[in-house]
Amino acid sequence: MPVISAPTLCSLSPSTWAWTHNRTDWGYSNSGLVASQGEALLVDTQFTLDATRRLLAAVEEICPLGEVGIVVSTHQNGDHTWGHQLLPLAEIITSEASAGSRCHEMGPKELALLASSPSPTGAAAYVVEHFGHFDFSGISVMQPTRTFRGREEIKVGGTVVELIDLGAGHSAGDVAVHVPDERVAFAGDALFGDAHMVVWSGSLSGCITACQALLDTGADVFVPGHGPLLSRAGVTAIRDHLCRVRDEAAACARRGVPMSDAARLIKASHAGTWAHPERLFTQVAAAYAEAGVPGVPVSTLAMVDGMASLAV
Repeated sequence: MPVISAPTLCSLSPSTWAWTHNRTDWGYSNSGLVASQGEALLVDTQFTLDATRRLLAAVEEICPLGEVGIVVSTHQNGDHTWGHQLLPLAEIITSEASAGSRCHEMGPKELALLASSPSPTGAAAYVVEHFGHFDFSGISVMQPTRTFRGREEIKVGGTVVELIDLGAGHSAGDVAVHVPDERVAFAGDALFGDAHMVVWSGSLSGCITACQALLDTGADVFVPGHGPLLSRAGVTAIRDHLCRVRDEAAACARRGVPMSDAARLIKASHAGTWAHPERLFTQVAAAYAEAGVPGVPVSTLAMVDGMASLAV
């Protein structure tokens, strides 16, 4: 069994830190901190209140929590937002696309109920396996207090921070946080390190465009939503992988290959060494949707059921 160490808050540059896990399991997300001259911005919180408290305890070693005046939500999934209530005075910023579209997932009560299903099968069994050990008690889902479109520049103390609306990709609306002078970008789930990407939005082309937009920032260090830090070469590898999956899935769609069969073919050829190759089901579903194939699964349970089937 691999050794699982506690998450750590590591310094990336004079004004930026990354809260990272050494695991690629569902639900263990990365966060970020920008702190300068008595002001601070937090990029995402964590999946549970206890996990967010651990994050905030580490932040307090850098700056007082009272200095955290902004929380940027890279998207609305719970593993990046369900700790927001522990910073009640902070402004919560995300894109209009993110705020205006319900994320493709269940709320904490629904997820907890499904994760405790007796004798689960299919999608429920997959949820129990990957989420049954999380404690979602006490969570109040907080809504954004401000939104933006396109790009917005703000200052955190003496540090310029650029918020980038990446559009639909992993989710219905993804946001990146770029610190241009320090060449650091917090990507949220527009990037996954050492694991296959989940595509909830139905737009695989959007995921590819987001990778290119991140590269176009000129950043050298990228903090993905999950997994280890990425270099420019790592982001390029993810972009190119998504392009290959898109092209092969589109070719399958043109030949009339049933989507479930195409997912298995693509898993066989593109799983590689990254974790969670069953998530390729969501990438193939997105490619089929973009190819105009009718009947592509879109609901949360249908997508999870497809991943569960592909994991067998």
